[in-house]
Amino acid sequence: MKHVISLLLILSFCFVLIPSCAEKASETLMDRVLRVAEDSSDLIRMDEDELYDVIGIAPEDYSDYAYLADYDALSGRELVLVRAVDEEAAERISTLLSLYLEHRLKATRNYLPDVYRALSEAAVRQENLLLVLSVAPPDPEEASLLLQEE
Repeated sequence: MKHVISLLLILSFCFVLIPSCAEKASETLMDRVLRVAEDSSDLIRMDEDELYDVIGIAPEDYSDYAYLADYDALSGRELVLVRAVDEEAAERISTLLSLYLEHRLKATRNYLPDVYRALSEAAVRQENLLLVLSVAPPDPEEASLLLQEE
């Protein structure tokens, strides 16, 4: 009888733990951003055409992405999270994100001092094939939180 009860307990734990692991594996980068970024509801979602047109990241270089930006761009708030398909693509994406950040810095230097300051504090971060650019986050640890699950 004790063995039957023990077996039932073990099986019930399996039924509880296995679905929770499967849910985590199927989480998209947008799901992760919406869960981690405190102000994600205040940002607009940019589509893959905008990811290519604005930053230059080609669809064949990534398997998933999340790109959000402030609606009026006056706060400078942007969040870009991209999962590269391989190391070479990750290097290209890192270069493009760095060039984009550099371009935004030049564009705001004498125009929007608060945005310039936020951009100057931003950096491209990478963990494995996941890259993140977080500008003016409400939580300074946002980029780390987004990367830590990788």
